[in-house]
Formats: sequence, C-alpha cells, structure tokens
Amino acid sequence: MLAKVFAEFREGDAVLIYAAGVSNSLETDPNVFAREKTLLLAAREEHRDKLLVYFGTCSVEDLDRCRTPYVAHKLEMEAVLERADAPWMILRLPLAIGPGQSGRTLAPFLHERISRGEAFEVWERATRYPIDVVDVLRIARRLIDTRALWNRKINVALRAFPVTEFVRVMEDIVGRRARCTPVPRGQHYAIDCPEVAALAQELDLDFSDRYLDRVLRKYFAGQ
Repeated sequence: MLAKVFAEFREGDAVLIYAAGVSNSLETDPNVFAREKTLLLAAREEHRDKLLVYFGTCSVEDLDRCRTPYVAHKLEMEAVLERADAPWMILRLPLAIGPGQSGRTLAPFLHERISRGEAFEVWERATRYPIDVVDVLRIARRLIDTRALWNRKINVALRAFPVTEFVRVMEDIVGRRARCTPVPRGQHYAIDCPEVAALAQELDLDFSDRYLDRVLRKYFAGQ
C-alpha cells in the first residue's frame, strides 16, 4: 500500500523509500523479521548515497504493544539505519489507512467482521491514531525536503480516536450492527509530533473529530 502511494519517488536518485517492511503488527515469525533485515541491509549498502526513508511504528509509545515481537523488530531496524554511515529518516506511523488495504490491521478487520456478521472483542479503553496514507505522503514530502530533519526519528500522527468509535463508524458504513463484546482492556497513549504540528497550517491537516469518519468512508464505503 505505501509503496504504491510513494511511487513518485521510484525514479529519483536522491531518496529511497523503503516500503517492503513487515506490515502485520501481529507477526511473530522470526524468519519474516530476518528476511526484512537482510533486505534492508542490502538496500542500505546498494544506495548509500540516497536518503533512505524507513517506516517505523508509533506503537513504541503504546504500553499495550511496545513489548511485542513486531515492535522489537521495528526498533532493531531503526538501529540498523542509525549505525550505518549514510543518510536516513525514520517515519514512525500509527494506523495507516489506504486503498486496497487487507490483512489484520484494525480497519479491514472491522470491515470484514461486521460485513460477515462475525463476533469479535473490542478493547473498550484502547485508542488508535488513524492516518490517511495520502496525508502520510503529503507530510513526508515536506519532511524529506527539509535537510535539517534527516537522520531523525519522526512521529507522523494526527489525532487519536477510541477503538469503540472505529466500530461505530464502520457499522454506519456497512449498514450493520457489529457482534462485538466490550472487554475492559487497553488505554490511551500520547504521541508527540512536533514536526507534524509545525506543518498543520501549511498542509491544512485535518485534526477534527470528523477525520476518522472521512478516512474510513473514503476507503471502505461501497465495498
């Protein structure tokens, strides 16, 4: 998904967007993690003159998920780039939502379960930061153009919403009530995004309470 959205960078000779990373936050297979490490090291070595942009995860700030194998792997990949004597930028993303999305991330999971009438549990105290991949691209363009931000880890997030709100909006989109059981788990976690805040007015970023509804409808209405 990210590779397609960032396709404009493919022909450039100054920036390498590394979008071949592990995307499943529930992944536990060490072979999958090892394969990404091998590919990342090869990409870094082959393109040492380019700014390598890697997508990390904001889950490093989430106490519910920061000790998972996935987050540990992402932090290891960040360390790989930091140790290399070549330019890098790490964009830590929250819950990216975009076209053709599938897999086990929250938005397609909810869409599939609600559409099929399948039962699932919802952590009623958990929050997530949704972000349209188009907004990721818009923000990334400006960050990449600012050389002072190279060799930095940057959180790219806008606004948090309760997971229960994701369910409510997806129910409206699908036109069907969710068969979900609330579970008293989860918590809100704050993400500090000063670089994104500095771009808010210039890029007219949407921090409103309608953001979640707009993004989910954009990619899931009519499916």
